[in-house]
Amino acid sequence: MIDELKSAFIAYRKQPFLFAWGSFMYLFLFVVSIFAAFAIILAYFIFLSVMGIQFDLTSPITIGVASIALLLFMLFTNGLNAALSKTYSSAMDKERMSLTAFYAYALKKAPPMFTIMLFRDILWLVAVLPAIALYVFVLDETIYAQILIGGYALAATFVIHLLFTPAFIYSGAVGIGIFSAIRHSITAFRKKHIQFIGLYVLFAVVWLLNFIPFIQLATIFFAYPIIYSAMISMLEGAVKLERED
Repeated sequence: MIDELKSAFIAYRKQPFLFAWGSFMYLFLFVVSIFAAFAIILAYFIFLSVMGIQFDLTSPITIGVASIALLLFMLFTNGLNAALSKTYSSAMDKERMSLTAFYAYALKKAPPMFTIMLFRDILWLVAVLPAIALYVFVLDETIYAQILIGGYALAATFVIHLLFTPAFIYSGAVGIGIFSAIRHSITAFRKKHIQFIGLYVLFAVVWLLNFIPFIQLATIFFAYPIIYSAMISMLEGAVKLERED
């Protein structure tokens, strides 16, 4: 873990712009995707106004349009995560990724990354929904039940995201297919589970700091690229990889 952090820090120190540029492209296109999702809803609202139809939040059509906008947003942002991984991986090799290449790679990798996300979230539902149902129907009046169930849900979320993070990185940074990414993830986690868990804990802390105003400027453009690149370096070194592109 220490070796990967050192190598990532050295690479960042030599070419800080390449890493910061990746974070900037991600943020820029993330904001664009938010506006695109709102544009779909706005277009629907304008259509209703032109047709003289009253806007109803509970309407099946309204819910359908909102669902489509949300689905497209989640699809594209998953692609952005892949492009960000690829950018950091390229930066480790002192290669710069252009905005157009970043956008094209995001579109290309959006479907497989979204599929991996579905696998992860389905597993999360299987693990957490029974506990939530137990609380709602049985333990809702039990002392400390809310804390226990909440703690379990938080722990399950951490573990499941931990297990699927290598698959996201292999699919995004390396560019391999869904099942190859999952297979390599199992192999890598079996070889370096302790080191990766330690690195992932640091990553989770930095990820949370990204949401704190002012501090986020240091984490998004400095700490986050280094930790993320260290994870990429560790996983790429854990197994022999066959690149698709």
